[in-house]
Amino acid sequence: MRRFFSMTILAIILAVSSVQFVSAQQPPPVPEKSVVKVQVVLSRYEGDRKISSLPYTMLATAGQPNSSNGVSIRTGANVAVASNPPAADGKSATTNFNYQNIGTNIDCTVSFADDSHYNVRLNVSDSSIIDRQVTGARNSSTFVDIPTLRNFSFSNSILLKDGQTKQFVAASDKVSGEVVKIDVTLNVEK
Repeated sequence: MRRFFSMTILAIILAVSSVQFVSAQQPPPVPEKSVVKVQVVLSRYEGDRKISSLPYTMLATAGQPNSSNGVSIRTGANVAVASNPPAADGKSATTNFNYQNIGTNIDCTVSFADDSHYNVRLNVSDSSIIDRQVTGARNSSTFVDIPTLRNFSFSNSILLKDGQTKQFVAASDKVSGEVVKIDVTLNVEK
């Protein structure tokens, strides 16, 4: 009887300690929501020389995957573009204008990927104007400024840890030869 009692006590102790061991092995639960700061830097390079750098910083609520937590940024202006530019001789009829939306649009959603990574989904669209000169008439040295509208858009997701920065994309612009780079940084707000 004494041996049975000792074995029963030993079995209980092993059962309790194994439950504590298993619960200590499990990762901490992923929170329902967390506030994160996402910085998106849109840079342009001519070769190795940086010619512009535009940072955009936003606070987002990270949630469970497939949650509808998102943030958007819309910057820019409607720019008048002549639809019939003046002739080289300067004797143009009435000039008509069309308005083009020029600027940067960013849509961002953040969700938990696991206990230490966040899935950052970005849609970035950037448009700008490049002025270029063309000759006004055949055998003429008169130049007319004609704007060229350029667009850049990219959509993808990336996994980031707290405090981590990664380059999201690098792409060449066919018209200017510039390289556009997007860097993304994520910081968890404490």
